[in-house]
Amino acid sequence: MISAESTELFVGPRTALLQVVRVTSPALAGPVHAHVSGPGLHSPRHGGSAIAGPFGYEVAVDVSEHSPGSVVPAQAVVRSAAGEDSCTFSLVVGSPGWTVHLVGQVAADAPFAVLRAHLDLALTDPAYRFAVTSIELLQPYWDTFPQHRSLLLRLISEGRVEVVGSESNVVGVTPLLSSLPSGPALAASSLGEAERAVYSRFLASRSAASSQHVMLPVGPPRSMPSPWMTAIHHDWSKRYTWPRIICSLPRDYYVRGSVPVPPPPLDDSPAAVFASHASQLTGAVFPDAALARAAAAHPREAFDLRSDVVSRSLAALTSTVDSSVVVWNASSVPCTDVVSVHLPAARNVHAAFDGEPLPTLVDGAAVTFLARDVPAVGWRTYALVEDTVDHGWKRGFGNEIASTHYVLSYDPIASLAAVDGPALEAPRLTGPVSVWHSEVGEKMAGSSTFTLWHEVDHLGPSSLVGVLGSRSPSAGSLPSVAARLSVAGPSLGPVSPAVTPVFARYWLHESAPLGGLAANVRLEVLGPARLRVVAMSDGPDFEGVVRLVLPDGWSASWDSLPVSLPAGGYVTAEVRLEAPRTPGCYPVRAILAGLPFEVYDVVLLTVPEWDSEDPVEVLWVASSPSAVSVTPGSSATLRVVLASSAHGDLPVQARVLSPRESWELVGPFCVGGVVPGQGRLALDFTVSAPVWAEPGSWPAVVRVAVGELVRTTAVIRLEVAG
Repeated sequence: MISAESTELFVGPRTALLQVVRVTSPALAGPVHAHVSGPGLHSPRHGGSAIAGPFGYEVAVDVSEHSPGSVVPAQAVVRSAAGEDSCTFSLVVGSPGWTVHLVGQVAADAPFAVLRAHLDLALTDPAYRFAVTSIELLQPYWDTFPQHRSLLLRLISEGRVEVVGSESNVVGVTPLLSSLPSGPALAASSLGEAERAVYSRFLASRSAASSQHVMLPVGPPRSMPSPWMTAIHHDWSKRYTWPRIICSLPRDYYVRGSVPVPPPPLDDSPAAVFASHASQLTGAVFPDAALARAAAAHPREAFDLRSDVVSRSLAALTSTVDSSVVVWNASSVPCTDVVSVHLPAARNVHAAFDGEPLPTLVDGAAVTFLARDVPAVGWRTYALVEDTVDHGWKRGFGNEIASTHYVLSYDPIASLAAVDGPALEAPRLTGPVSVWHSEVGEKMAGSSTFTLWHEVDHLGPSSLVGVLGSRSPSAGSLPSVAARLSVAGPSLGPVSPAVTPVFARYWLHESAPLGGLAANVRLEVLGPARLRVVAMSDGPDFEGVVRLVLPDGWSASWDSLPVSLPAGGYVTAEVRLEAPRTPGCYPVRAILAGLPFEVYDVVLLTVPEWDSEDPVEVLWVASSPSAVSVTPGSSATLRVVLASSAHGDLPVQARVLSPRESWELVGPFCVGGVVPGQGRLALDFTVSAPVWAEPGSWPAVVRVAVGELVRTTAVIRLEVAG
């Protein structure tokens, strides 16, 4: 039996197109002759052999008497060495004129070998085009291989490479797109299989197209280029007139297809929303650098940066309002939720709106109240009124609590607590339990504490933020808003790295420094006594100095090098060293001065025979605590001591890594210092629990980085004692 099926493929000149019908049969043998007939359909009855293409035997049919989308009853007749056979089918008239844009892509922070492979393919085959996504993250490759800069810029100017992402000084080109979706890998064992896969994606995608252009991104953004892309580009055009399948760039798809360019994603985080309003209303500087860093940083650092932005922004906004508490809503819809503020000292108050008392909970210095219908992306002011009423938690009975939306019950026999309402994961809570009631909600306390708030239709954290204003009942003990803003500075976020100097190859441990890196320096080891220093500009013209820092007993052919670099330029210089005879590990640093902060690179050189028989660590953790415990309202020091056997100073950065629940308990996230040659360095973090902190325990480690070296402490238990 044979089968026949119409396709969206067309062959022949554009003025006399023929639609391709695919014919398949397991019994066909030898030369195959086929034709298709039907009302208004024409194909040669006595032409040459049918072509075996990627989709089967292909029969070219004249469908010019019908419009696209028409369904025509048809018959296919096939003759081969196995005999003659026929079948009937419905021919759906196709639509010529489509173009499929195959877009290769590579993320700017992909492994260097992957980036280089895409460049090599573009050099090997001029048909290959690709997009470099997240272009703002290109600096690691840009700085490691400055000799490739001119090549990449040439490919961009020739329209063979397109940059995608945030605007960046790294390449000096404004991206058309802020992002590009990844696509499936074009995995195939043959060219025909690859062509069928692309054709299937085309059929699935065209129904949503706004024009006769379809863009098909190829591969995850950190994968090697697919060799099938260029193979399809060359083979397909020899076989078919429509649809065209070509290696392309996103710009080609959007411009040639007159497709609207998608707007960049909107940062609707509370930090961005509050900062935007504060900037507009008060003239404070919008924290572009801080929010850009937060988008790519470690989650803990991102949390700290956004929290800082929120704090500064709300302080600026609240300075324009004369009220006890200002409640801010960053969401795009009106919100009813609980709000908590923390007074400097415990006071007995209730919240009021327009003179009407609101349900209030006073728990020590924390005041929690129900704020109803706070406007979308807006604010509402509330008064805190002194009274003599007990607004605290009151002990209840039984093993069940409830709010207007949920019921939480505890079964002592099962140990499962269960929440009635939507399908939600039950809290991890084991008994014995106690229940407590208040004006604002009810809580159950056992191995952990779980609270249900009245009139709140979710169980997560509140989406409202409350800030004490200038008429707080405890205003006398608070610094003024003006004083708080003067401490915060003119920007609504930090503008430079918190820990300096900055390691030149920062990407080994973190994302780009806050505010970016307009110039950089690199050390390359050419031999036991030869180094190459590379200084480069990653922004505008740069003037600076590279200084070499040598261990005691070493000398160099030069120790200071003034550099004058054009935008995007770089310079190299070799340096010859003379080493002492004392075996050991010696750090050599190159420091670039001329930026608001210093940038350094470091290499570790060894004098022969050191570490040959009796290995010695260059850097190790000499001591760290097994636990740090605090009580609510107190603080303690988490001290990690590092030791070094190197014959020279080693700049270090240390980061404390812990679960999300403990981020506000321990900080700062990152500290720095210098381990002296064959000496020790103490690095301190602070563990501090506010007076309202709940008891709990969390694991943490401190990770230390020195150049390429990384050391990690044993697990440290952080504890808030009950």
